[in-house]
Amino acid sequence: MELRDYQNKAVSEVRAAISSGNKRVVMVLSTGGGKSLIFAEIIRLARERGNRCLFLVHRRNLVLQMAETIRAHVGCDVGMIMAGHESETEADIQVGTIQTFARRLNLDELSCNRFFVDASVILVDECHTAVSKRTKDVLDLYKGKVIVGCTATPMRADGRGLGEVFDALVDVAGVKELTEGGYLAPVRYFAPATPDLEKIKVVRGDYELSELGKRMNTPKLVGDIVENWTRIAPGQKSIVFCINVKHAIAVCEAFNGFGIPSAVLTAKSSEDARESVFRDMDNGNLLVICNVALYIEGMDVPDISCVVMARPTKSLGLYRQACGRGLRPSDGKTHLTVIDHGGVIEEHGLLCDEIEWSLDGEEKAWKKNEKKEKEKKPCICRVCSQIFEGRDTCPDCNTPVQSFGKKIEVVDADLEEVGGKKRATTADKRRFYGMMLWYVRENKKNPKMVTARYKAKFGVWPRKMESVQAIQPDNEFLAGIKHEQIRYAHRRNKQMAGNMCRPGN
Repeated sequence: MELRDYQNKAVSEVRAAISSGNKRVVMVLSTGGGKSLIFAEIIRLARERGNRCLFLVHRRNLVLQMAETIRAHVGCDVGMIMAGHESETEADIQVGTIQTFARRLNLDELSCNRFFVDASVILVDECHTAVSKRTKDVLDLYKGKVIVGCTATPMRADGRGLGEVFDALVDVAGVKELTEGGYLAPVRYFAPATPDLEKIKVVRGDYELSELGKRMNTPKLVGDIVENWTRIAPGQKSIVFCINVKHAIAVCEAFNGFGIPSAVLTAKSSEDARESVFRDMDNGNLLVICNVALYIEGMDVPDISCVVMARPTKSLGLYRQACGRGLRPSDGKTHLTVIDHGGVIEEHGLLCDEIEWSLDGEEKAWKKNEKKEKEKKPCICRVCSQIFEGRDTCPDCNTPVQSFGKKIEVVDADLEEVGGKKRATTADKRRFYGMMLWYVRENKKNPKMVTARYKAKFGVWPRKMESVQAIQPDNEFLAGIKHEQIRYAHRRNKQMAGNMCRPGN
């Protein structure tokens, strides 16, 4: 298994940091950058020197994936430490879940505990969690040993650095570099109106969840999530990051209510339930997963092509970890769509922003490239909703930028892409007219609907369309119809609610 250039560079720089006397090194690598192969190469080199290795991860499926990668790259037996699996304690390389390993170490005194792995090299996946008591207690058993961690966001939940655990940092590659190299999917950003977050308390560096849930879990805001998804990412396999269980259920019910197959996953969902949901998504029986604080770390679902941030957060780490779930490329995937309903893009910027990371445990763990921020300011197109940088006009619809003195400038014009829609050509208009003819005929609708929908879409009445024949609609057209149906349902529900509130009702 051949390493990419930046992966070889990562291995070399980690070894150099260790040779300089640092025992605990953290690698910073974007989600989807191929850390498994980097870890496997470090293990191969360590084993050549006769060192025993222990690799700790957070989920069972990652144990299986990593064990397979090591077998393929190193060519040796691998023991697995996880619940329900017979331990192979004699193997020189052990891969296990931190949960099971920590639990087993509490069974007996260390000197007579058959589950303790006397390793010289310890590797830790998603090591921004290394500041937790459980992980710190395990790592403290290996004082003086070499510890190598990897994460896309080397920061604590409160934003500070990981200096209390690690003493050296190797910045491998960021989102921009990996995207330009073709290793990650490019990202298109869409930002609806920023939510009202006034007077919501901030606890341990992020919004207080109970109050945030009340503020965001309203019929209008939940409906907006579905409405915008049908317009921007219809048919795309999607993961929605929600605030709490009640919010996730509401969002899921809204999607299902409009015939979009969706499911909820939470931290309390069983392993079997999680596997069933992802199997349904793989089989095409499910399009949307609404989750709560689950799969923010370590989830490998390349087919996810849309991430919906339905929760605001002040945590840069949570934002980048969540959106990173969709960065991996896959067959037929042209880009990742990020739909921001939480104001996180305005709060934290774009994923490709260059960041300088620090281990400082007293200050925040990161700072952005100030020169780049001055040169390029994100803009939101109010015509097509795309977010983009470094242009005076929207790259898709050519609407000029107007500054309103906000953190993200606004292109003067419905939901906001941070890029957009191309101006319709005569061919586009004739094609739409033909699909409307087909739709009205097959669904036995009023023929006047053809001209009415044409006028609503293009702003003019159809002319010289007599020769246009009915043609079968494509997915984009059908998604537009679904979008209009949802908007109509929202208007009708709002009107009915208003009528119920009038005197005499």
